[in-house]
Formats: sequence, C-alpha cells, structure tokens
Amino acid sequence: MNIFLVIALAMLLIIILLRRHIPIGPAILAGGLLIWALVAPQFHYLVSAFTTTLTMQRTYDLILALYFVMCLEIELRTSGALDGMIRALQRLFASEKFTLAIMPAFLGLLPSLGGARFSAPIVEAASRNTDLTKEHKAAINFWFRHIFEFSSPIIPGMIMACSIAGVAFSDFIAHLCWLTLLAFALGWLVLIRPLDMPANSNVDVDPAERRQDIMNLVLSLSPGRNQLPAGSFLRP
Repeated sequence: MNIFLVIALAMLLIIILLRRHIPIGPAILAGGLLIWALVAPQFHYLVSAFTTTLTMQRTYDLILALYFVMCLEIELRTSGALDGMIRALQRLFASEKFTLAIMPAFLGLLPSLGGARFSAPIVEAASRNTDLTKEHKAAINFWFRHIFEFSSPIIPGMIMACSIAGVAFSDFIAHLCWLTLLAFALGWLVLIRPLDMPANSNVDVDPAERRQDIMNLVLSLSPGRNQLPAGSFLRP
C-alpha cells in the first residue's frame, strides 16, 4: 500500500479518536499500530521496535527534556514571573497593536500544551475596545503564539520532531531562526496593521513605576528569577 495513503489513514484515525475525546497518547499509539498492521503486520517487528525504544539513550534524553520543559512552564506561571512580564509589557508600550501581537508571542515561548488558555484571554482583553470578530482574534492568537517554533529551544514538538528525524536541534534553530522574524512581519502586515486601535492608556505612569516595570520585565526573562519569592513581580 502506498505509504502516503497509510499515513493519511493513520492521521484520520487519530483525528477520529481525538474527536471522540480519546487521550492523545492512546490515539497516537492506535495510529502507529494501524501503520504496522497495513505495512508489516509481523509480530517480531513490534517486539523489535519496543525493545529498541527501551534501550536507546535518545529515548530517555527526550523524556527528561520534555519533563523539564514542562517544569519550566509551571515555574513561570506559579512564581509570578509570567504575570509580572505581562503587566510590564502592557504598561511599557504605547501601541495597543504591539501589545496585541507581542502578548501571544511571549506566551508562545511557554512550552505548554494548553498555551491557548493563557494567551486567548489576554488577546481578548487587549482587543476589548475594538470591533474585531472572534475569528480575527483567534487568528491573531494562533499565529503569534507559534512564531517562535523556529527559534525556541524549549518547544516540545520541535524537540521530538528533531529527535525522530535525527536532526541536531542546534542546527535546526541555526538554519530556521530567521523564519520567526518573517512570521512576525507577515502576521503584523496581515492581521495587525490594518486594525484601527487607540493608544494604550496604561503608559501614563510616573518614572518610578516605569523603572519598576522595566525591572520586572528584565527579571522575568533572567535566569535569576527562580531565586525570587512568588508574587514578587506583581508589586507596582
């Protein structure tokens, strides 16, 4: 059977299972078993794949990398670093358009499977004074949340894809990081630039508050954020 047809059938099966609220892990496993059944339905191939997976060092490297990536995402949310960064960005930039684009982009750096739950409400809040349709807001959120997939070293999907393909992640980023800038530019021209939005009223703050906002932003992006108590970024 043609391999493209096999892959298409496996993807269709995964989609159907996900639509029936089957967890993504068993759904992908079912897709893999379908490929095995259609291409080489001999039991020894399953045994060989299972033993090879358990004995490869890359398997455990990948599991640990994905685990610590998720730990980073949890730490950013629970420490207050994320909230402080969002508040600082909203108060530092005069352009509501820039805020609307940069918020989902920053949140796209979080290696979270449910990242849309964080960025969608922020896009909604940033566009409350506009007549944007829900579809336009969803497009902005989706597009800018994914622009860093070409350049961020902590995106789980990219880590797994490079591992499966046998491509060094550093080489992947070195060759494709420029696409992040291109994606931002295209998203700005198509989704953001045509909008008629007022200036951001949050920038009218005194110099002391502005300095604190800058410090919050710097600390939220620095390695030393782990040493600060939870909620320390939320002080005005």
